[in-house]
Amino acid sequence: MKEVNRYTSNEFHDWQRKNLPSRFVLQDIDTWALAWADSQKSYEPIAIVELKRSYIDAAKWKPFEDDKPNYLALFKLSKRATLPLWVIYFKKGETITNESLFHLFNITHVSEKQQRNWISYGDNIVKAKEFIRIFPKLF
Repeated sequence: MKEVNRYTSNEFHDWQRKNLPSRFVLQDIDTWALAWADSQKSYEPIAIVELKRSYIDAAKWKPFEDDKPNYLALFKLSKRATLPLWVIYFKKGETITNESLFHLFNITHVSEKQQRNWISYGDNIVKAKEFIRIFPKLF
């Protein structure tokens, strides 16, 4: 089972852990509501993108089932917004260079049921320089 993060990110996070009920999924949204910065396109969002990082190599990382409540909440948000949900994983603690690897996940389903295949996605591993090239067309 995945441990609760050892560190909190700010004072509100500290307070929240002590005071708000643990039965709720409280998710800090370090997620992008990615939109075109173009008034002709009405600044319409085109994707929801969750950033993930840890010390696991990009090729080996995949969504942790212990984070299922968070993925389910984001997936439901993406469905209500009629936007695709993407997860971009990168290795923590390393400077990102052109050769750094990103693991991209296009989340297509998160199951509410307790089952073995709780999440469905298409995934791809790309170097940072390739990500820059494909970024606008990716979503």
